[in-house]
Amino acid sequence: MKKLFIFMAAVTIGSYAFSYSAKDIVGEKNYEILKKEGKIQVNRFNDESNTLELVPDTEVSKIVFGGWKNLNLTAMTGENLYLLPKNGTSIEDVSVILRAVSKLEGTEYYSNRRKRTEILYKNAYCIKDASDRTKVPDMTEGNADGQVQYCMLDDHSLGKTNYRISYAQREKEVAAEFTNVSPVSYGPINAVSSGNLVIGAVFIDCGDEYLVYMAQKADFFSLGFLEEKIKKSLLSRLDAIYGCFMKQVGGEK
Repeated sequence: MKKLFIFMAAVTIGSYAFSYSAKDIVGEKNYEILKKEGKIQVNRFNDESNTLELVPDTEVSKIVFGGWKNLNLTAMTGENLYLLPKNGTSIEDVSVILRAVSKLEGTEYYSNRRKRTEILYKNAYCIKDASDRTKVPDMTEGNADGQVQYCMLDDHSLGKTNYRISYAQREKEVAAEFTNVSPVSYGPINAVSSGNLVIGAVFIDCGDEYLVYMAQKADFFSLGFLEEKIKKSLLSRLDAIYGCFMKQVGGEK
């Protein structure tokens, strides 16, 4: 009985002592870049390799991004790494933030074409299912692991799109994966078919900071001069969505 008690105590202490290190995950060189620049970004186009260069080697990252090599979405791959101070928040707080879709409403982004800041999502809310846009409350209760909800994002440039959002959560990390379940439009053109845009985000608790990895993959029609505009529009979303999450983690929940 005494040996069992000692073993259980050791397991308990070990579980509390466990912590990720951002420097160990990304390497010293990339960690110094993150400390200085705040972001590392890799974009690739028409890349048949389907590789992700920056994805962290953690349990939840593997759950969310491990299958992306099978998506065969090769027109565009965007990856961003960020380092974010925790500001007193916990993974449980971040879990709520990732599921509070309505908080994305009013998210701002910088328009390279107009050279000014604009509203990215005019409306953002959870919906009944993939095809029914009846508004329902954000599902933020309890642990996010295994939860699924649907949402509608009314994008400034890309119109109204429905997404399926799936979540994974462990003690030290939480992630969300968005997949479009309706076409993404650019003006009157359905530029991205259903299922051809996937966006993922994982927050990893690294002691005093979060390592944040965001990525997206997409296939879209070759539209000549519009192709570059669509690429820029899609890629700018990662920074804009991260900016919304960052403000909330910073205390504006």
